[in-house]
Amino acid sequence: MNGNSSDEPVLVVVTPRLEAVWWAADYAHRRGSPLLLVHLARDITAVTEQLRTRFPKLPVRQRYSEDRVGDLLVAESEYAHLLVIADEGTEVFEGESVVTALSTLARCPVVSVPPDALWGDPAAPVIVGVHDHDRSVEKLAFSFAEAERLGTGVRLVRCAPRRRSRGPADELTDLLREVSARFPDVPVHSEVLGAPALSALPWHAHFGSMVVLGSRRGGAFRGSLFRSISRAVLRHASSPVVVIGPRCRRFSPVASDLDNARS
Repeated sequence: MNGNSSDEPVLVVVTPRLEAVWWAADYAHRRGSPLLLVHLARDITAVTEQLRTRFPKLPVRQRYSEDRVGDLLVAESEYAHLLVIADEGTEVFEGESVVTALSTLARCPVVSVPPDALWGDPAAPVIVGVHDHDRSVEKLAFSFAEAERLGTGVRLVRCAPRRRSRGPADELTDLLREVSARFPDVPVHSEVLGAPALSALPWHAHFGSMVVLGSRRGGAFRGSLFRSISRAVLRHASSPVVVIGPRCRRFSPVASDLDNARS
């Protein structure tokens, strides 16, 4: 099997809004991973008891922090598969959401769970947004590996029309073909849209188990574009949003192999 080790914990922040905890526990259970709870409250017995009732075979560990929880999350992200937080709609600086701010430092993907997010349809695909100038091997490898592990498919949302002459769109097609070849059992459906990503991705997110966004690599303009797209998706998506930031470690051997092959 491709993808990441199931020994890596799913890291989730415990807040009064528990949707993120239930989603992370269900995800960890489906993936066969342990769950690591990070909390500021001294006593979360009620939460751990509910987890034991819902997921009796799920390994659960705890980390308590009185302050500087951000530093603890970044440190733990070095060994985690995902860092999961509740979507509180909080902005920390100049329109920056908590999830995008954390993703700039975290060593694993960061997931924002909106209110009432559930694993309703186990066959719902992993949604991944790409564009003609996208070269994020890690984002694609992560999306395919997650789909394989969860037993579902990938829906690629390409928010730019194809060009007649060979160019970035064709290079992206080549990359998608290479990644897909590494995951032959993962069904792939591709949507090529003329609509902007700001509107297309939030709409498609309604039909997926999660939507995957890349990092802000690529300079000031692309960084600004990433923030605009991520803000729109985080505000309107009804499924969890995964952000793979610039410091995310190369946890996928497939991504490393493809990068080496293309260099």
